[in-house]
Amino acid sequence: MDKGWLVVAAVVIAVAATMFFTTSNPGKPPEGMVLIPGGTFLMGSRGDEGKVGFQVGVDEMPQHPVSLRPFLLDRYEVTNAQYQRFVEATGRPVPADEKDPEYYSWVDGHPPAGQEDYPVCYVTWADADAYCRWVDKRLPTEAEWERAARGDDNRIWPWGNSFDPAKCNVMETGLRWATPVGSFPEGASPFGVMDLCGNVAEWTASWYEPYPGSTLQRAAFGKEMRVARGGAWVLTAEPWSRATNRNLAQPPTLKHRTVGFRCAK
Repeated sequence: MDKGWLVVAAVVIAVAATMFFTTSNPGKPPEGMVLIPGGTFLMGSRGDEGKVGFQVGVDEMPQHPVSLRPFLLDRYEVTNAQYQRFVEATGRPVPADEKDPEYYSWVDGHPPAGQEDYPVCYVTWADADAYCRWVDKRLPTEAEWERAARGDDNRIWPWGNSFDPAKCNVMETGLRWATPVGSFPEGASPFGVMDLCGNVAEWTASWYEPYPGSTLQRAAFGKEMRVARGGAWVLTAEPWSRATNRNLAQPPTLKHRTVGFRCAK
């Protein structure tokens, strides 16, 4: 066998090993990530889970099957400390409230003291996308995010079907700011993903589009808004932090104290 074929064979073996590691051997995902099994799940709401227009958004209907390949998702939201390393390596601007820098800003390239393990915020969709690419990952799709939050039983909240303010950081929790990632371990999703309810909303890769079979028409639909999921510390749990809610679609250029992200692979 000539050297060319040996190189090809080595590449094929390496790729196969990587695929086995990430999809067939769920006991050893990369550090900080969780393997989410593939398969078909029902995305969205039927319409009888709550009052339509309040608990259930009209844009999350009709419920429809979505098939996904296995994927990896960060267990936690990306933190200020992690984002700081990205800023230092790439020269990207630090997060800041551009309208009111005294309200929130990094100092000398560092996040506010004591908030290193808080989720990064005041990042645009492009900032989040660039970070994920920098760590050889990507933003999750809206469907992947919902799959990770709802598990196999299509629960309403990551932990079950009854809301509990002790299991997430939302307005009812009363903390009035984000918390260090992983502060609510009892609020983990069935796959062990943290903070999918509240804390900060999370950018996804998906444009805000109507679901298949929907007749809903909105000016925001199309390639104008990116979907952010999960609600936030400043918002009420209903409807914003339900696992199916998608009303936080935002312009990709938005920077806000309640919007961060996590990565997938």
